[in-house]
Parts: sequence; structure tokens; C-alpha cells
Amino acid sequence: MSLGLVGNMSQYKLIYFDFRGRGELSRLLFALAGQEYEDVRFKREDWPAEKDKYIFGRVPVLEVDGKQYGQSMAIANFLAKRFGFHGSTEVEVLEVDQVLGIVGDILAAMGRAFMEKDEGRKAEIVKENTETNIPRFLGFLETVLKNNNTGYYVGDKLGYADVAAFDILFAAGVEQRFEGRFPLVKANFEKVKTNEKIAQWLAKRPQTPIYATAYRRSQNKASRRESGTYSTRAHITIMPTYRFRYFDYKAVGELSRLLFALAGQEYEDVRITYETWPSEKPNTPLGQVPVLEIDGKPFSQSSAISRYLARTFGFYGNGDLEALAVDQVLGVVQDVNTFMRDYHKEQDEAKKAEFLKEAKDVKIPLYFGMFEKLLKNNGSTGLFVGKKISIADVSLFDICDKTTEAMLKMEDYPLVKKCCDNVAANPKIKAWVEKRPVTAF
Repeated sequence: MSLGLVGNMSQYKLIYFDFRGRGELSRLLFALAGQEYEDVRFKREDWPAEKDKYIFGRVPVLEVDGKQYGQSMAIANFLAKRFGFHGSTEVEVLEVDQVLGIVGDILAAMGRAFMEKDEGRKAEIVKENTETNIPRFLGFLETVLKNNNTGYYVGDKLGYADVAAFDILFAAGVEQRFEGRFPLVKANFEKVKTNEKIAQWLAKRPQTPIYATAYRRSQNKASRRESGTYSTRAHITIMPTYRFRYFDYKAVGELSRLLFALAGQEYEDVRITYETWPSEKPNTPLGQVPVLEIDGKPFSQSSAISRYLARTFGFYGNGDLEALAVDQVLGVVQDVNTFMRDYHKEQDEAKKAEFLKEAKDVKIPLYFGMFEKLLKNNGSTGLFVGKKISIADVSLFDICDKTTEAMLKMEDYPLVKKCCDNVAANPKIKAWVEKRPVTAF
């Protein structure tokens, strides 16, 4: 390993399987920072003996001075902030998170193919990814680069967004798909690949399979700064104007509305119907909603938007380690949202019933068990981090609010219920819930 950053005396240990997968982005960030760390790897067959050693019983895990943290994107976010790759202003961090949202879309598309057991259905998913999904997401990235006009996704130097995009595109094996269609994405990819520190890591890292090995095989068959927090004081004298555009239901837009409510922040709540969507779509950055306009400038990706609002309004913990703890919760929330989205999108009633059974028997106990553990770790506060409501608590409230009793029995998870009750009892949240439009979901 290379020498660590001057002045950063923390001891780091990254624990993951002996392949790239969800751990490689963090390894790339360590490499780019020139930060020394212990790269702990183990074989799949050794996992049963290792599992109980780690938080949530899964990896990757980052140890910072001996304390464990889970969730791959929470870890990468923390490292990017600590090493100075996550944007220098709140808006730049929002721009980074916007790219991370697109990266997450690519990862989700790959994951659906990777996890599908039925070979016929797998081939269909890979075909859809190859012909439609991946090119669409690459188009989004191309648009972001075109708008920034520096060769980088954010600012004018290589940062977290560039490395995250490089990592997922490398894993997806899309270099051959550039073919002149996405010249800016290709040029950015090459900037990362040829960066001196990244190139050294690529040359010396263990030659292991990547996360998408099975995906690619099927494809062939189918042919903030170091503190991690951002003060809202800069907005006391000049407060931005906000305009939030989304469909007339909760889904992935409600978390942002709840954060606006919790902050007591005025904004324009623009609700789109399916009838008006065709005329609205061309006026969005990526052809999708939600969109947050800040003083007229639009930003996309629901997670990027809600994280920006939480940072701006002071709901993201105090210090980089609390921000990491928040992101850890948001990673689990994202897992819940992913299977909930698949459940609601499924049209076949028989498959929908299978989804419901898996949710009740497997998914809900798994993820809500994680929530219980994290809440217990924070003592008797009834909150995930510290003694103040954060985006972590509001996110849990939001998903519980949108989950039916047929899937989730709140009495089975007393700490989750206590946390949700704490959020619901907040006067500003309570006022919003009572007055917001009543929608199906």
C-alpha cells in the first residue's frame, strides 16, 4: 500500500470477498487518495465461518479505528468525503449524488440479471439491458458531462463521481458499447483509467473476477469535505428558492417533501399527472422525475435530492462518522425500496403473490432486523444517530408509511415502531401528514 494522507491518522481496514464487486469502489478511492489501509479478503467458501464477525452479517465492512460500519455506498461516501473527492459545496455534492443515482440504476439493472435464476428470463433481462437500459443510462451520463463541459462529471478535476462511474462501467464491460455514441463518457472513462494512482492500482490489484462475471456470461449467451457535514449558515442571508416536481403520489418523492416539512422550508410542490407528463418530460434534465430546482437550476435522482436537502437543513448527523452511520441506514432503506419497487411494478398476480410471500418470510425480517440492531446500538434514543431526528429516521418513517400491514407488522419490530412514532410526533411532520394530498402510494 502507498503512504497515507498527511494529517489523517485514522486506521482503516476494508473487509470484503476476494473479488471486486461492491468493495472495489472503496479500494479505488483508497488508491486515488494514496491512503494506507488493510485490504482484508476472503474466499466465498470461508464466508460461513466469517459471517458472525461483522455488522449485519454481510460485507463489505469498513473498520475505522476498530469500529465497524456496513453498506457499500455508505462506506464509499464516507471515504470520498474524508479524502476530499465528494464536492466542495452543497450543490457540488448534490451533483455528485446525481451521478451516483445513475450509477445505482446501472447496478440495479445488472443485479436483476445477475440474481435471476431462470435462464430464459435472465436472457430477456440481459437483452433489455443491452438494447435499452444501459444505453439510456449512458445517455444520462453523457448529458451530465455535456452540461458540465470540463471532461468531469462535477467541477474541473477527477473526483468521486468519475471514479464511481468508472467502477460500474468497468464492471459492466461497456467499453465496447461506447462506439462513438457516448464520446464524453468514453473520454471520462479514459481519464480515470489513466490517472497515475488509479493506473498503478489497476496494474497491481489481485486478478479476481468482477461482480458482473455472471452477467457478462449471460450477455454473451443473449448476444463534502473531510467533516462530512455542511453548514446551513451560508443560507441565512440568501435562501435559495426551491421547486420540487414529481408525480401526484408518494413513492420516491415523499422523502424530500417530508424533509422540507421537517425543516419548515417553503417550496413549490409541483405535482404531475400521467396526462401532463409527456409535456413535462422534455423539461427535465434526464427525462425523469423527481426534479429539484434550486434558484431555477434543475437536478435529478431522488436519493441525490433528499441527501442534499438533509445536509442543507442539518439532518445528516454531526461529523463524518455520524454521516457514515446515517448513510449506513440509507443503504438498508435503499435495499427495502428496491424490492418494494419490484413488488409494485409486477403485473402478474401469481408473481406478485410470490413477491409478497418472500417479503414477509425473508426480506422484511432481514432488513427490519438490521434496523432494530442499529437502533439498539444508539441506546434508548429511539433514533438512529445521536439525539436528533435525521434523514435516517425520516427515511424509515417514509418506508413504513408506504408498507402495507399485509407485508409488515410493526409490533414485531418495537424499536422501529418507536423511531417511527418519534418522527410522526414531530409537530412539523405531523402537520404535513395531516394536510398532504391523500394518494394511493
